[in-house]
Amino acid sequence: MAFAENSLTDTATQRRAKIVATLGPASNTEPVFRELVRAGVDVVRLNFSHGSHEEKLGLIQMIRKVSREERKPLCILGDLQGPKIRTSKLKDHQPVLLKSGGRITITPRDVPGTASLVGTTFKTLAENVEQGSRILLSDGLIELRVHEVDGGDVTCEIVNGGLLGENKGINLPGIPVRVPSLTEKDDADLEFALKNGVDAIAVSFVRTAEDIRLVRNRVSAYGSETWIIAKLEKPQAIEQLDHILMVADGIMVARGDLGVEVPPERVPAIQKHIIRKASEYRKPVITATQMLESMIENPRPTRAEASDVANAVYDGTDAVMLSGESAVGKYPVQAVSMMSRIVHEAERTMKEQAVFQTQVQKTHLSIAETICEATAHAAEDLDLRGIALFTESGTTARQLSKYHPPTPIFALSPLEITINRLNLLWGTIPIRCPKANSTEALVELAENLLTQGGYVRSREIIAIVAGTRTKSGSTNFLRLHVMGEHSLETRFLSPHQEEAPVEESRARRVPQMRPVKPVIAPPVKKR
Repeated sequence: MAFAENSLTDTATQRRAKIVATLGPASNTEPVFRELVRAGVDVVRLNFSHGSHEEKLGLIQMIRKVSREERKPLCILGDLQGPKIRTSKLKDHQPVLLKSGGRITITPRDVPGTASLVGTTFKTLAENVEQGSRILLSDGLIELRVHEVDGGDVTCEIVNGGLLGENKGINLPGIPVRVPSLTEKDDADLEFALKNGVDAIAVSFVRTAEDIRLVRNRVSAYGSETWIIAKLEKPQAIEQLDHILMVADGIMVARGDLGVEVPPERVPAIQKHIIRKASEYRKPVITATQMLESMIENPRPTRAEASDVANAVYDGTDAVMLSGESAVGKYPVQAVSMMSRIVHEAERTMKEQAVFQTQVQKTHLSIAETICEATAHAAEDLDLRGIALFTESGTTARQLSKYHPPTPIFALSPLEITINRLNLLWGTIPIRCPKANSTEALVELAENLLTQGGYVRSREIIAIVAGTRTKSGSTNFLRLHVMGEHSLETRFLSPHQEEAPVEESRARRVPQMRPVKPVIAPPVKKR
């Protein structure tokens, strides 16, 4: 049975960029979550910074249940906490007021925090700072300057005061902090996530490609191929962006901690740079943090927030993310619905614009990449109704998605884990299908699924993309097919396949492809 995102007759009206929503106290009940899905959620983020494994297991079971009942695949994104540096508990669990000009000592000791002494989870803080170092608390709202380091204690002058709650983040801008990229908690959370079918893992505070390789080794050891998303929150990660993109399956522009570590005026340019680089490497990118922040308390976003979401779409992001808005906000369903409308309107007004304007570099393309580029040309030049892409690993769908073709990508796979994962990709409609054992069976299956789903009509043209091998990235086949006809024309063949003769009358019925030229996304850099 086909398992598609929606059965929409007019796919031209469908939103292409995907929506990630974080589950929390405001949205972790089945009735509310079901409304989130109906409002447009595509990816569900589970934040492992909060809650127990027992709670997470209940959420995973709820997500899968609602996914089946609503007939919509959902990608579950497990977000590891990472080496997050935080303050400890406060006396009576009450916030304390830090006054500008005063002093406070940060200690690794387990003490009930006060306005003059607060504990930290970072036991080697004193080894990483010196007199004059800046320390930011609570997402940068409170600024301290190190006055004295005494053993493990760090005494600071309060430059900018404010109300400090417990378990708040500590940032050390400009300081290459010496902490392990994967903590013991992360290891335990990763094992739990993989054993319980989480579709993608977000790795926090990535600094180098080695951080991703470490997680990849852990994932492989469990026999999993779960996608790994690198969260870019450190200046070092921006400097190492090319290397990180080579090894990660996707990236997240995590503007919260990034905006604390670097001056906020630099964040917009960094966001555009990351999204453009991701397009070069054919990797999906999620833009996150404070996109509709005011909707935590208010039923409508500010005009600036609406512009922020739209501009991320104009930049070419594959997905936009809600954090506190859907996790702890008063209006989680309205936030998803509003984000969906903003994204749709942004896409409608940019329909005739090329998404990526970067100069295409001359480089060797693989067969799969060449077919993806040719398919994007066909979609644009021939006004195709859809692209039926058969995939088992999702690799080719990820590559094709980055071209942002003007027509929907119907990603067909027999594997449930692939179907769920593909819902993260821009413009991709995942459909569960049986496995086809021949070229003609692929064509027949594509026509039946797309016709029955109401996606295409007779005489409309689609592209059919597939591989003759099951290996990841082995796509080597592209056909243009007129719906309702048996006349097919092979455009790309495997190196060992002979081209069958095409009758002239049939060739005339299938529109000819124009010569390949650069469109939308630049090719992957040779590595």
